[in-house]
Formats: sequence, structure tokens, C-alpha cells
Amino acid sequence: MFLTQHVTSAASPFKEREKPLVGAIRWDGWVGDLNRAGLEVERILSPNQYHYRAPFFSTIVNDDSIQCRGTTQAIMDQEIAYAKYAGLDYWAFCWYPPHSGLDTARQLYLTSKHRDDINWCVILGTNPFDYNKDGKWLVERFKESNYQKVLNGRPLVYIFSATATLLSQLIELRNLSRLAGVPDPYIVVMEFSIRNAVAAADSLHADAISCYASVSDFETGAPYKGAAYSPAVSKSDQAGWEKYVASGKKLVPWVTTGWNPKPRIERSVLWNSYYTSDGYAKDGTPDQIAQGLQNAINWSRSNANAAEANVILMYAWNEFDEGGWICPTLGNNTSRLDAIRKILK
Repeated sequence: MFLTQHVTSAASPFKEREKPLVGAIRWDGWVGDLNRAGLEVERILSPNQYHYRAPFFSTIVNDDSIQCRGTTQAIMDQEIAYAKYAGLDYWAFCWYPPHSGLDTARQLYLTSKHRDDINWCVILGTNPFDYNKDGKWLVERFKESNYQKVLNGRPLVYIFSATATLLSQLIELRNLSRLAGVPDPYIVVMEFSIRNAVAAADSLHADAISCYASVSDFETGAPYKGAAYSPAVSKSDQAGWEKYVASGKKLVPWVTTGWNPKPRIERSVLWNSYYTSDGYAKDGTPDQIAQGLQNAINWSRSNANAAEANVILMYAWNEFDEGGWICPTLGNNTSRLDAIRKILK
């Protein structure tokens, strides 16, 4: 569907640059008892005041109990249809190993008859990745038309929370790609601070830097303290882009559609405790979220040299519990997608 992005030279007129490729992060913990994480996220979204943000495929058991299980082909096919409707170019799947339960959505996407309606790429670093077995599998996916490419055919790969030990593994991934006749992957490291982003990019010889989401004020480093989404979150995104690009590195701009992890603040999940009581912003309106995306598109166009891959990543498709989502919610509430469609279509 959406393949190679043609990038103009830095001297080309602003108006000639194509619309950036726009993607959204998928964190697919909505698997019920297929993985303990699925039961955890159901538990923290069970209070009635959070049912409004549950995914469209959820089932309300009672006022304080909910099931959120996106584990069927029909549900995935509907998600694909929603993404196509909105005009998204790709999903970036957080990597989880085969048969972990958390790989369910990825497998359903890859077996869908409609998979060509939206491209995909991978976010490595979110869970163990076998660079021998899984690496060979991934390189075969690089060859397919629905794996997202940038800069004339380079497979797009994000790295979350990079470590120095990844260097030898990424060298192997690049070697496997070369041997398979695949262009060198375009590696983007995602870090929450400019210092860590630059260090990771240098150690891994990455092509660009980015961030998973703006979880606090990039200007001051302070928590949001319950501030309104607009201007707090969108302003933080833009401050982050400027800080990151000032390093001289290439950048993939990110769009934070929300940072309101109150369900996790009130009922902590087993795998982390990095939230503070004032570390959230209020939910944004659909139009405010869409404006954040428009800001990123405008920034990318006016910073074509830094944003060389002409690609944007939104946080997120389905981080319902942390407050960043554009996937429709209960009652098939498509208001966020409707607003995004106006920008992308």
C-alpha cells in the first residue's frame, strides 16, 4: 500500500516535499489470560471511571469489572479498517517473542487478508529478541511490500531503551539484511532524554533519534501535575523536537496523543512503578490531538534536512491505560480517528 518515500534534496522547494509517513505505536497487552499482562491491564481499567477509554472490543462485566481482549481475527481486521479510514501509513509493533501471548496482535495482523491496507514495522528492545532465529525471520519480513520502508527502500526499525550490548546484534541484523539483498535498515533509537538518545545513537551507529512519548515537560523536566493537554503536552513535544535536533542528529518527530496514566497510578501494575501522583496531564480533545499531529507534519516539512526519513510516529494506537490512544473505544467512539482523518485525508 504505502512503500518507498521519495525524499527531496535540502535545496528543493518546501511545497515539493511529500506528506510525511505517519505511524502509531502498538503495545498489545490486550490479551486477557494469554499473558499475565493482559489480566493486569484489565484490572487497572476495571473501575467504572475508566471504562470510557477501554478499547472498542471490550466487554463490561459490571460497574467495576471489564474484559479487554483483542484476540480474534475479526477484531484485528476491524482495527486495520479503522487505521485505513484514518489515513495512517503504518503501525510500529512493540516486539514480544513468538508464543508469549503478547505477540497475538502481530500474528493476527500478519495473517489478515487486509494486512496490505496498513504497513508495519518493529520496535525492538521492548522484550528479548533472538537475533539468530528472530533476526532471520524479521529480515524475510523486510522483503515484503507491507513492511514500512523509508529513503528508497530501507526497512524502518525502532529501538526502545537501547543498550551497548545491542551493537553486535544490530551488526548481525545489518549483515543478515545485506546477505538477503535488503537495503540497510534505518535504525531509530527512542529515549526519554536527549543525553541518552545521543549516547545510544553514537554507540549503536543509529541513523536517527526519537522518543516514545513526552511523559513530562521537555522544557523543564517537571511532571505535568494534572495540566490541560493543550498546551502542556503538545508544547512539550515541540520542545523535545528542538532539543533533539539541536544535537545534530537526524530526527523522527513523535506525537504524544496523551499522557494520563491515572489507572496505573491508582492501581500499579506488576512490571513497573515509574509513575508519580502528579505525573499526568488531562485528556486532550480530538481536535487538540489532531492539531498536535498537524504541528509535527509542519515541523517535519520545515526541517526536511533533520527529518530526512520524512516519517512521524504517534504515541499511540492503543496505550489506553497510560492515556495515549487513537484506536476507537467502547461504543465504537471514533472521535479521535475522525479528527486525525481530517489531517491525513
